[in-house]
Order: sequence, then structure tokens, then C-alpha cells
Amino acid sequence: MRGKPGENYFAGKVMGKHFDRVFASLPTNGWLSYDEAKCLWRYARIAKGPILEVGCYHGRSTVLLAALGWRVYTVDSFAGFDSQDPTGSSVEAGFRLNLASRGITNVLLFREKIEDWEPRPVGFAYLDGDHTYLGTLAQIEKALPCGPLAIALHDVNDKGDGREVKRAALERLGMWRERIERLAVWLV
Repeated sequence: MRGKPGENYFAGKVMGKHFDRVFASLPTNGWLSYDEAKCLWRYARIAKGPILEVGCYHGRSTVLLAALGWRVYTVDSFAGFDSQDPTGSSVEAGFRLNLASRGITNVLLFREKIEDWEPRPVGFAYLDGDHTYLGTLAQIEKALPCGPLAIALHDVNDKGDGREVKRAALERLGMWRERIERLAVWLV
């Protein structure tokens, strides 16, 4: 699946068949559907520049965003997500393995809470970390000073924790530009 030596297979920037190849290569652990991934890809492409991702789990969305070729700042503490892995060490190991096995080198992982992360300029932000009302607000407040052209949030819905994500996002960002399943995107 790789191109010429030194060339990252995931660095292409065309939609169509390239997107389908990238999507087919994503880790299976995670909750990003085909249609959500296509929407995320489309907005991240037009924003151009580094990407902020909050919450990565095993890297399904990270691999997708890294395929665009820009630097991806991934912020995730990994802790407290899985009761079988309270420190998040196993999830982080799975994340790192998924990136390494695909030759992805343009991802910079910050193992910390978004509240502790030092903002950097980005062209796009994808927020899928803490799904509480206050956690969602914290993610948005940390992303906005980074100057993204667009912000996407996952789990914006009317079920479970998604209600809190949706409420916080609508209060802070207003109505979304586009929504596909549980993914909503705002131009900022």
C-alpha cells in the first residue's frame, strides 16, 4: 500500500478512489462510519493546514486525517475510557501500533487532557474526546484560539452523552453547517 521510498502512502489529496482506499485501510476499532469519514475528510481537505484531533481511541479517525498529509496534533489522555484498562496503556499501545503499521509519521500525540494542551495554529479541528457538556465546551474553547476554518464534533445526537455534546456545541457554535449521522461540522 505504500508508494515510492520515503513517500507516505497516506499523503494524497484527492477524493474519489483515494478516499475509498484510505477508508478501507482504517483500523476497525472505533465508531466513525463511511459517510461520517467522507464528510470529515472533505472539510479537513478544504481547511488546509495542521489538524487538531481531540480523542483518538485506536486511531480510526487519526489514520483518516493523517492521510491528508498535514501534521495532526492528537490530544488524548487515554485514561478512564475503558474500565478494563483504567490507565489507557492498552488503548494507547493499539493506537501507536495502528499508526506504525501504516507508516504514518505526521501525527504528534499529546497524552494529556485537552485543558492542559498548549494551543497551536491549525486549519481544522476534530473533537471527539470528553462527551460531557463541560468537556465538550472545554474542547471547543481550546480549539477556537487555534484558528481553525472548521470544527467537526462527533457524537452530536439526541441519545446518551450525545445530548450533552449537542447542547454544548449548539450553545457555543450555533447551528452546524452540515450534519451526517453523528458528525456535525461548523465553519468558524
